[in-house]
Amino acid sequence: MSKFETKIPPPIVALISGLVISSSSAFITPFGFFGHKFFALIFLILCFTLLIMSIKKFHREETTINPLKPEQASKLLTTGTYAFSRNPMYLGLTGILIGIFLFLGSWFGIVIIPIFVIYITKYQIKPEEYAMNKKFGGQYQSYCNKVRRWI
Repeated sequence: MSKFETKIPPPIVALISGLVISSSSAFITPFGFFGHKFFALIFLILCFTLLIMSIKKFHREETTINPLKPEQASKLLTTGTYAFSRNPMYLGLTGILIGIFLFLGSWFGIVIIPIFVIYITKYQIKPEEYAMNKKFGGQYQSYCNKVRRWI
């Protein structure tokens, strides 16, 4: 187990990534296309909605949402947003970063967003998958066979 696995909460990683994307737009000439800010706002709203719906599902099902302790999960969520993505919260965070990238026209997002996805996959999602497989066994394997990691 790496010293980075499940140590930094994904919202903090997303916040840092968003700040880097935002601050870089002050130093690099932004890109733009007709309606890019409108499109970005709609995309941001959709991704925030996905994130909130996914968080609410954890609360309704009364299972832990703590990303630092995935082994404390009491239920395997497979319905709602979890029926089309095993990680809709991380998908929502990634979408929010994409929305910021599009809204600001910050070229640096092309670098930061893939780094965010790789980091979250390696240090958060894979350790969570290990914990879920250990806890829920065949039920989790069946879920993994039906639903993709991201989308």
